[in-house]
Amino acid sequence: MSNLIQNLVILSVCWLFAAGGGIYATYFMQPDELERLEKAEQVARMKQAELASLMAEMGDSEGVANSVVTRWNARYKVVPRTLGSEEVIRFMNDHSEYGFEVFNVSFDELAETDDFNRYVFEVDGRGDFDALYELVWSIENDRQLFRIEELELDHSEVISDDPLTGGKRMDLMVSFTFELHAYFGGAVGLSASDSAEGAPQSLNFSATDMSTSLPNVPAHVLPAPRAASDPFTPLILENIPPNTKGLLDMAEATLVSIVGDRAVLIWEDEEFSVAIGDPVYLGQVISVDPREGKVIASLNKGGILERIELSMDLDQLYNQARGNVQLSPARNY
Repeated sequence: MSNLIQNLVILSVCWLFAAGGGIYATYFMQPDELERLEKAEQVARMKQAELASLMAEMGDSEGVANSVVTRWNARYKVVPRTLGSEEVIRFMNDHSEYGFEVFNVSFDELAETDDFNRYVFEVDGRGDFDALYELVWSIENDRQLFRIEELELDHSEVISDDPLTGGKRMDLMVSFTFELHAYFGGAVGLSASDSAEGAPQSLNFSATDMSTSLPNVPAHVLPAPRAASDPFTPLILENIPPNTKGLLDMAEATLVSIVGDRAVLIWEDEEFSVAIGDPVYLGQVISVDPREGKVIASLNKGGILERIELSMDLDQLYNQARGNVQLSPARNY
């Protein structure tokens, strides 16, 4: 056999081995490896997506946590770690200097729990409605955590001398009793810091008095020093205010004449001339009708609205309308 043929045989055998190895690797070994690599890539992508989702959730959680911490640091009500009973009594005395005839504060008990401690005081007295309302408003809206429990009221009207007008005036008085709960010594994270250095003042307690560092709260979120209305003022009074100014009492007056837009009435042997808008006892005149001979007034009798209508007698109305009228004799044509 020639060398050429031997070389061709050897090359053919080598080519068969190479082709067979390539076919085996391509059709038998590579698919399994390719599948393994694809699965590994899919797992890596899923882990990457999960990591991105966790990072986003962590960012949201940090934002929520920071918001909660900010709100907590700027909370309106605070619970001091320490608070003396004399500080509570001094607070009550400072807010009861005016408007009270009687004001008593007595210590009842010290209640201790795992979450906080509180003083309980019994408070009773008698004073003006406005003074009591200012006291309750100050207690409920102070930075220090106070609560009023078991509030009971009994109101009455008192007629006294008015030094300004020299007449009489009616004052609304109220007798009251309630429990005052003052909280302090809260659990960890609940009480304010004991450091008072640089702490802003509360609405009623100074930082030195409370020995408490109060969070800095913007002024616009704090409650107003006074409310727009006094809910303790009764809507309907048991007694009607006295007629200290001597105004015309429409309920007891008699209408005698109407001249133009003014009406003449008699009350307690005295003549009164009134027009629309003029004040009368408990109200004002709202209508003067010369044609119908009527005068109408709107009155507020201690919270009850009432209309009083006075009319002239038909004979008086006829005589007033007739006047000095003479009939001329008929003429014959």
